[in-house]
Amino acid sequence: MKREILANVKDGELFSIAGIEFIKFSDKDGITTAVAKDSLGDYSFGVNNNFAESKIKEMLEKDFLPKIEAEIGTENILEHEVDLLSLDGSDKWGKVNCKVSLPTFDFYRQNVKMFDKHKLEDWWWLVTPDTTSEHYSDNWIVCVSPDGRIYFGNYYGNRGVRPFLTFVSSIYISC
Repeated sequence: MKREILANVKDGELFSIAGIEFIKFSDKDGITTAVAKDSLGDYSFGVNNNFAESKIKEMLEKDFLPKIEAEIGTENILEHEVDLLSLDGSDKWGKVNCKVSLPTFDFYRQNVKMFDKHKLEDWWWLVTPDTTSEHYSDNWIVCVSPDGRIYFGNYYGNRGVRPFLTFVSSIYISC
């Protein structure tokens, strides 16, 4: 693998950090958004569909993030705001700031062609709830099937986890 500045990687192409392949989605104002190409494995979401309280968020922050930080430095992974707005418009869960999260439904929808290009093979969670207990139930979270269709998974079900991160675009990565 060759070393390259992340800003020089084209949108939709793959790059690697700490042995994890990422799909690059955009580079704006020195910030690159990316999602892991492969799932970290199947995990249950948590005790409800609120990502801020989820087992997945805890696992990403305690197990996954330190590996990436050790490779490129804590300062090169930027905090981003995650809007936990449900599909039916409930904003009960609000917003949460994270260094690592899952993609939102809106991000997936806006970038579906780039996701499709990489033929992702398993079911995986998005961060977006279907609804909340404010309207109906806090059980269901949006997930994506291997063929790219949108479904709803119950929070205690197991789906794949593809971390979403924002990086400083001037770092060196492998490609």
